[in-house]
Amino acid sequence: MELVSEQNKRLMREITDIIWNRRELDRIPEFYAPDFVGDYRPYGFREGHAGVRAMVEGAWRAFPDYHEEVHELIAEGDRVVLHLTISGTQLGQWGPLPPTGKRAEFDEIVILRIRDGKVVGQRGVVDNLSALRQLGVVPTPPS
Repeated sequence: MELVSEQNKRLMREITDIIWNRRELDRIPEFYAPDFVGDYRPYGFREGHAGVRAMVEGAWRAFPDYHEEVHELIAEGDRVVLHLTISGTQLGQWGPLPPTGKRAEFDEIVILRIRDGKVVGQRGVVDNLSALRQLGVVPTPPS
């Protein structure tokens, strides 16, 4: 019998591949609970299946070649911590930033809460400063 922590890790690998990388948005209800709440500052809160869809569509609008690569998964009880790298070329509006045409690669740490095999809560911290430097918006300090 597979441990819950291993099931939760497998769930996160599937979400990364199916929802975020392949953009199979009709499958969101398979992975996210209807009462899902995502907290991504400074972007604000996203709720429910529509909130997940808005996050994915926003990422893909800004970065049409958006891709997530998972580096680490740590699971305990109903929580999973995920370290990943996001990469893509910014060809669309990203928040207030107009398209730069530049490629960026930056890290994210996400803490997820899982209930009955679905994500009910997600809190992420994204290295936007690194992304903004790569996109040429914020200068890189001299070494």
